[in-house]
Amino acid sequence: MTEPYPCPECTAEIPAGGTICPGCGWDSTTALARPPKPSFWAVLRGGAWRLIVYGAIITLPIIGFMRIRATGPGPDLETTARWMVAGDHGRAEELVTIHRAHEIAVAAARYAVDQLNPPPMDGDWATMLEPYATMHVRGWMPLLFYGATSDMSPAGVRTFYEVRSTDGWGRPYRILSRVLLRDDGWSDDEQVISDLDAGIQSSFYGPVLTELDEDRDWMRVEIISAGADATFDTPDDLVFISYFPVGLTIRLRVDQKTLERDMSRAYTMGRQYFRVEGSRWDLIDARLLAEFRLEYLP
Repeated sequence: MTEPYPCPECTAEIPAGGTICPGCGWDSTTALARPPKPSFWAVLRGGAWRLIVYGAIITLPIIGFMRIRATGPGPDLETTARWMVAGDHGRAEELVTIHRAHEIAVAAARYAVDQLNPPPMDGDWATMLEPYATMHVRGWMPLLFYGATSDMSPAGVRTFYEVRSTDGWGRPYRILSRVLLRDDGWSDDEQVISDLDAGIQSSFYGPVLTELDEDRDWMRVEIISAGADATFDTPDDLVFISYFPVGLTIRLRVDQKTLERDMSRAYTMGRQYFRVEGSRWDLIDARLLAEFRLEYLP
């Protein structure tokens, strides 16, 4: 410099030809060798925004696809897009909860056929009923028949069909059970009358029934989940009510082969009569999600 100039740091005057500020010690040669880094906004204006935009274009669909693999598609494109962005607000966990409750009741019904006694639903009931799960007895999975082993299906599908003591959120079910003996006149029981008035069904698509065979003994099982708020006895509780026969009805003049066939069929079917309370969805929705996961999960 041939003329004095102000220091950019403290504004003190640097003599002509000088490089070091007498006020703060700022050195112009160092500043020229290592110029200051540009600000974030300067870099963004310079073209870095393209990296952010292109990265979002690539990553957001991947994240959305990973999320929809768990939630499944919605009833329309708008709902599907919303679930991809913000999740399904516990829908998948709710569907697992009610479908697993159905499988628990089916396993309990099979136990009653196999043992000719009602299953004890206290203690470690899940371990006791697990061998009677549909996946072990029928080997049935949505859309396809895999065989008796459940290891051939994805974990996201198995979770619907396994007999566990926990619901879709991983929290324990509350189990209430009663044996209804025909000799005790269960048909006059207020709870039974209330359940039948509300209606029960024998399959996902079956008609609503309002009566049971009064000549048989039955077991009533109520499987309760605390729901998304993790607190029992609140409006979002999920309740699965199931009735299934206990014991064997002896029919006269029936040969042993026919009796064995009927027993085998009753065991395989695990027949029950049920109702779901408190759920925004039904068992058909749960089965559709299981089928979607079977198709799209690795």
